[in-house]
Amino acid sequence: MFSSKYIFATLLFVVLNVGAALAQFTMSVPSLTVEIGQEFTVSWTSSNDCSEPQDVDICLNTDTVFIPVGSISRNNTISGTVDITLNSTIPPDTYTLGIRFPGCSFLLAQEFDDFVVVSPTPLNICPQDL
Repeated sequence: MFSSKYIFATLLFVVLNVGAALAQFTMSVPSLTVEIGQEFTVSWTSSNDCSEPQDVDICLNTDTVFIPVGSISRNNTISGTVDITLNSTIPPDTYTLGIRFPGCSFLLAQEFDDFVVVSPTPLNICPQDL
C-alpha cells in the first residue's frame, strides 16, 4: 500500500511540475519562413527566473521526430536571444518550432506550427562574372 501511495504522490508531483513548465517559456522569431543556411534569431522569455531547468533545446518538430537546431543556456536569466543557422541536413518542409526540455516527449512553448524551411535561393552568376 505504501508503494502505491508513493507512486501516486510522485505522479501528482510530476503532473503539477509539467503544468507549471507549460507556461514557462514564450518565444518569437522575425519570420516564419527561413532558408537553409540563413541565420535567424529566436527571442525567448521565461515567466519565472528561478525555475528549472536552466538548459533547454530549440527544436523543429514533425509528427514523428524532434530536430534540435539550437539551445538556450539560461544562467538564471529571464530572457535572451539565440542565433540559429539551419544546415543542409534539415529538409525543406513545414515544422513546428518550439522549446523542448531534455527528456520530454513534447514541445513546450510551441507557438509556431507553420514554420517553413525552404531551399536556399540559387546564386545568379553570369558567365562574365567568372
